[in-house]
Amino acid sequence: MSGAPRPPGARRGVRLIAAGVAVFAAGFAGIAYWVTRAEPGKNPDAASIALGKTVYDRSCASCHGANLEGQPDWQRRLPSGRLPAPPHDDSGHTWHHPDEVLFGITKYGVVPPYAPPGYQSDMPAFKDALSDREIRAVLAFLESRWSPKVLQWRREARVDAK
Repeated sequence: MSGAPRPPGARRGVRLIAAGVAVFAAGFAGIAYWVTRAEPGKNPDAASIALGKTVYDRSCASCHGANLEGQPDWQRRLPSGRLPAPPHDDSGHTWHHPDEVLFGITKYGVVPPYAPPGYQSDMPAFKDALSDREIRAVLAFLESRWSPKVLQWRREARVDAK
């Protein structure tokens, strides 16, 4: 039967099936990546991310938004000269910063070495309100919400920085 002529479009059908299988495999790989991906130096589990969401909702969402959207016009200074709270989703700049900087800003506020001397910010220091574990959980929660494109950029930036 291998010598029998194929009906018109049969080759196209084979290509479509192959493309469908490739898309399925890519989707499966993406799901597997999200389930197993690790934070640098550790692998946050679902409980850590859930804790991070709880702490974020309690301590961060009032300024940075329940959906990580930040305050309106976050890149435009307020009359006080300070900037509104930025988004923590892909539209903001949080993901541009190394993990150590994000941890330091959350714990100590926007002060040197995380900002120039005299920089004024409404971002409070959480060193007396949150444990290191809670801060790391919030950062794991934020990272769990970033897109694969952002996460890839962060992985490449870490490699380049070393």
